[in-house]
Amino acid sequence: MYKPFLLILAGMILLAPGWAKTSPLSFSNPGNRRLLKTEAGNYYYYRSLPEKSMTLNVSGIESIELRSFAIESLRKPKVHVVIDRKSTAYDLKPESRLNGFHLYEPVKISIPRNTESIEILCYERSIYFRPFYTVPPKPKTSKPARPANRVIRAHGGIMTMTHNGNSSEYYTFNPSQSFKFTLNNSRDGIVYVRARLLDRSLPEFDLYHNGELVETHEFSLKRTTQYKVVGIDHLSTGMKISLPKNGGSSEYELRAKSDHLFLAKPVLLKEE
Repeated sequence: MYKPFLLILAGMILLAPGWAKTSPLSFSNPGNRRLLKTEAGNYYYYRSLPEKSMTLNVSGIESIELRSFAIESLRKPKVHVVIDRKSTAYDLKPESRLNGFHLYEPVKISIPRNTESIEILCYERSIYFRPFYTVPPKPKTSKPARPANRVIRAHGGIMTMTHNGNSSEYYTFNPSQSFKFTLNNSRDGIVYVRARLLDRSLPEFDLYHNGELVETHEFSLKRTTQYKVVGIDHLSTGMKISLPKNGGSSEYELRAKSDHLFLAKPVLLKEE
């Protein structure tokens, strides 16, 4: 009646946090073997040949968990671990029983740096061993951060434009300070531009794409009464400009060609 309980108990032991993400190791010179079946997995455990030790390759491993069981009840069994010709004895403490086997608490063994192999020696012939080690987590490969779709590079200041109770920010440029911005991730866009009207001279500016002049735009003297900016008495009607196609990442620049203050607002187009 205790068999199902013991199977569950053994499974819980092998799946406990200390045993999480572990992988079995194999001895270089195992002797006899015996299969231990649990709900957490089935593994062969080994015992050495009489009066012999079993060698284990531990290159690059920081520590191991030495699990063991006996096929009969023993009084104060020990296992000897030989590292760099120095032997250390560990007590094997009873933990539970499973299918007639006597399971012992796992023994954690720290491996000194640059150690290539160790030896496991036990004089009790009824005990079988299997070492396990914690599998190091794979380093996460972080993807490069996706750049912002729109990045403002340079401007002469920000002014707020209002229309029917709504407001939006515009970036200014003038003969001494151009307006630069970058569109990334193959996003295309448009730009809305207005100019401050001072006299009978016509506002004029150039559009550059990746450092090359694309076109020159000239305003008329038409004024708007619906769009307002604090500090500007006479504001031109708006101009909507389709920006050159963006193949991946493109820099755009608006340069004032006349002695006027210009206001611009770049807008991204919706992705198709």
